[in-house]
Amino acid sequence: MVSKLKSIKVPPSKEELNNRLEKVRSLMHRENLDYYISFDPVNIYYLTNFANNVHERPFILVIEKEGPPKMVVPLLEKSHVETRALCDLEFFSYYEFPAPKGENWFDQYQKLIKNNKKVGIESAMPMGIAEKTPGIKIIMDIIDEVRIIKTDYEVGRSVHACKVINKGHKEVLKMCRPGVLEFALYQKVTGLMTSKIIQDIPGANFMVCKTTAAVWPPSFSHDPHIIPKIFAEMENGGPHVSIVSAQVDGYGVEIERTFFLGEIPQEAKKPFEIMYQARDLAYNLLKPGENMGEIDKKVKKFIKNNGYGDYIIHRTGHGLGITGHEAPFLAEGYDRQLEPNMLISVEPGIYIPGLGGFRHSDTVLITEDGYIKLSKAPEKLDELIIEL
Repeated sequence: MVSKLKSIKVPPSKEELNNRLEKVRSLMHRENLDYYISFDPVNIYYLTNFANNVHERPFILVIEKEGPPKMVVPLLEKSHVETRALCDLEFFSYYEFPAPKGENWFDQYQKLIKNNKKVGIESAMPMGIAEKTPGIKIIMDIIDEVRIIKTDYEVGRSVHACKVINKGHKEVLKMCRPGVLEFALYQKVTGLMTSKIIQDIPGANFMVCKTTAAVWPPSFSHDPHIIPKIFAEMENGGPHVSIVSAQVDGYGVEIERTFFLGEIPQEAKKPFEIMYQARDLAYNLLKPGENMGEIDKKVKKFIKNNGYGDYIIHRTGHGLGITGHEAPFLAEGYDRQLEPNMLISVEPGIYIPGLGGFRHSDTVLITEDGYIKLSKAPEKLDELIIEL
């Protein structure tokens, strides 16, 4: 376990990427696929270390049963891919889009796939690309499946990413006082985290670096996905809900806390305590072999039994990895067992209009016999009433 918790800041080795590819091919073999096609930039990044944005010039990765994957790329971007990709790739470039007849991306792409072969495609693949894909197409998310169980390298990258958000969240609690503007918090804390990323990883790829730091004051903390106005002010009392997250050179993590400025309103004490106990219940259930859907069901039942069932608006948790939201899910209906090296958030919440939101969230690693919290911040109520 010590090696798993080592902070890693270097890019993946060719061996790491080759091992990921072989896991994909193992699932291809199980499903009797001749090809697997990836368009999702997240999945392409996972297998190659190359990140791209979706636009009218597509990047398409073609994986066969053996040999280097084939990458269909715009000529304009070929050197970009060669610079960032850390695995063996065979390139097939097209000049431009739109292009004259016979010179479009799909003319190049269709030559790489034999007719009447079984071809796996991602469920998120755009219809326009799916329609241009030859063969007998079968929708299945093989790369997404491989991503669910983290390698020790990925865990190490997430350990480092949590050091970034831990520093950011500490600054949030230090800065947050009544009257402080949302924009001031965002500017200072995201700048702090970005500076740490640059200091720790001078060669970081900023296509896969993002930082977020915000606080929802009690006037709208009951609405967790609202976008706050940049001049919104922090308020006396609470509940305030902090949201600090980052994608650190390709690895996404988060930390969130409910806290109070100066005092806690009497009516906020019980929902905070029920949220905290629901969170404890979730942690007590985090063991390999436990059903994730059942964990969510039990946590929600606890909240309902304590009178706050009408104020539950989301699941208990979600996966983290090279993004900030991905499989697996602590969600009713997701009947999959926890396994070591899964990386998840734990964040049961209660949201009461007119009072506010109550949610803690952490980045959590599932281990052989339980879990380890990789993110760190105050948790108990008496630690989260900030003196003015």
